[in-house]
Amino acid sequence: MMTQKVQKAQKAMIALLQQQSSFNLVSHVQPDGDSIGSLLALGEALEKMGKTVRLFMAATVPRKYAFLKGSEKIFASGEKWNEAAAAVVLDCSDLERTGDFKDAVARTRVILNIDHHVTNCYFGTANLVDPEAAATGEIIFRLLEAMHLPLSASMAEALYVALSTDTGSFKFENTTAATHRTAAALLAAHDLNPGILSDQLFNLRPLPFYLLLKKVLGTLELYGGQKLAVITASREMLEQSGAAMEDLDGMINYTRNIEGVEIGIMFFLDSAAGIKVGFRSKSVDVSALARELGGGGHARAAGCRIKGPYDRVRDMVIRKALLAISDETAPGGKQMPER
Repeated sequence: MMTQKVQKAQKAMIALLQQQSSFNLVSHVQPDGDSIGSLLALGEALEKMGKTVRLFMAATVPRKYAFLKGSEKIFASGEKWNEAAAAVVLDCSDLERTGDFKDAVARTRVILNIDHHVTNCYFGTANLVDPEAAATGEIIFRLLEAMHLPLSASMAEALYVALSTDTGSFKFENTTAATHRTAAALLAAHDLNPGILSDQLFNLRPLPFYLLLKKVLGTLELYGGQKLAVITASREMLEQSGAAMEDLDGMINYTRNIEGVEIGIMFFLDSAAGIKVGFRSKSVDVSALARELGGGGHARAAGCRIKGPYDRVRDMVIRKALLAISDETAPGGKQMPER
């Protein structure tokens, strides 16, 4: 059920989508199913309205999403950016998340911000932000429904992927009755096969993923009476495993899934862009923790980037995480996992 504030924002968004004739649609770096599915579904819908549309994302489409119709039309660079078009920013809490497209979006006269992150900065000319939505794809579905735009098979599939991935195949806490109703409508629209889609999204992994997983899980350490689990990955590990960045997707969940763990952390050492820190939790609001460190996200899934020496960054993040779960155990008092 949308709040009055979200309903009002939806009406303003519809008015601008109808008024503008051309659009640059852009989503976030390190793309996931929600960012790609939302991008493709809204892009196709706008094209069906007779609009000129170009799709952008500061990364290549991960191979497990390459089956989605239109994914080959997403530009990873700004060469085709239309300076006269309105910008639609999807699934981004702030412009930093658009990566190399940040400056191009900032120059745009009309910016439409569609997102579901509680940490959204409301940076748009119009802001359709609903933190109660399980995924940005859920917001797009309601938007298209309100505009009376029929769903094609490819649009339904893209939005189902958006919902399915951002809810962990409808297992995460953000899954609501409304999410299930949306998923049911998408499945019924064109008789989608959820089993085939689930296999593609969650089960089929290339061998390099498992070689990388072996290395990453080998770094597992527990702190604070085994309430905090920490793993570390690096570009060197990716190279040794023959893995790609996209193979890190979802790996952090192994920390959260350990019985008794309240917060799971994954550090990724990227010399070019600092240290990427991911957080997952069972009950602690890690969005507040990430926000304190300059990042953002959801209550149970958030992240940030921090520049500095790994040891110093790691100890600082662990201390703050321990405070977040009301456990003052220092990093030096870590408990190593059984092997």
